[in-house]
Amino acid sequence: MDHRCPGASRRSFGVALATSLAVGLVGRPVAAQSPPAAGQAPSAGPTPSAAVKARLAELRPKDFPSRPIELMVAFAPGGGMDVHARLLARYLQAYSDQNFIIVNKTGAAGFIGHSHLVSQVRPDGQTVGILSSNFWADSILRAEGKWTHRDLEPIALYNLEPLGWVITTDGRHKDRSFADVIAQARQKPGEMRVSMSDSGATYFLVEQVEAATGTKFNRVAYQGGKQALTDLMGGHIDVSFGYMGEYRGMLLDGRVRPLAFTSTRRAPTLPEVPTFNELLRRDDVIWDAFRFAALPKGVPADRKAWLVALFDAVLDDPNLAREVTDLGASVDRSLNTPARVTEEIERRVARERVFYDRRKTGG
Repeated sequence: MDHRCPGASRRSFGVALATSLAVGLVGRPVAAQSPPAAGQAPSAGPTPSAAVKARLAELRPKDFPSRPIELMVAFAPGGGMDVHARLLARYLQAYSDQNFIIVNKTGAAGFIGHSHLVSQVRPDGQTVGILSSNFWADSILRAEGKWTHRDLEPIALYNLEPLGWVITTDGRHKDRSFADVIAQARQKPGEMRVSMSDSGATYFLVEQVEAATGTKFNRVAYQGGKQALTDLMGGHIDVSFGYMGEYRGMLLDGRVRPLAFTSTRRAPTLPEVPTFNELLRRDDVIWDAFRFAALPKGVPADRKAWLVALFDAVLDDPNLAREVTDLGASVDRSLNTPARVTEEIERRVARERVFYDRRKTGG
């Protein structure tokens, strides 16, 4: 079966994508939003009601926050985590009338930021981690028992987004499907250059594809998707990993094309793109970004309660859900309490431990 996307040329793919995505732009400064480009519809933005704002104001503890609240992201500016954190910050500010700033604590593919949040951040509510599945992967694989995922307290699920493999639309692989890429990798083992991080989802995705197809890729390590995508456009690698928030502009311009997504079902914004599970005929390639907000343990109860209420109100805003969808992710309000988020994280940790254990034993 041919899994090429319809309209593989730069122009036709860009037009098709622009038609399928309702555009919502996120500016880099948290306090300001970039104006829409020509032909793009402006986002309605945050829509807090007076009643919701009054309730949040009543809940807010006296003298808190005492300074801008930091949203800590463990990855570089411009990457998927950063883009989504900046979008979230804009809504948090509108609902609370408080300042939120993004702090990018980068290094070691997220491990520096994760360790910092667990072991060095004061539990005063002034710093909230905006994290993803990489966090508990680090707790299992790299923390060496010094800390675990249970050293933080989740307060909200933000969104879910599948990981993708993308290629350029004007390079030597421009007309190739996933099957074509695999066939090329089989013919010339170790030649096809595929980006990944040093550990975590992108690393294990390459492993799963190799194991399922009998291929061997030339693995090129990156700290984040943005750097990998830059090298993809420069012709330094053949296939890049990425979340849609990282390469959305390139998609709209028709410069890149996704080959497949890690998910249990196809992405609603690009239903023509298959999943790795479909292509590999398996059901365990589900390295999605499970983005959530968490606090260091020990934050005073009244501060934690206000932050939980604030995130809950923001995540109920339909305009945020639309903007998140525009970026290729989805808001899931079935996990709308800290207890439910914690339970889901425990389920995912247990599932991933099984994968890591099999990997160690070669199973």
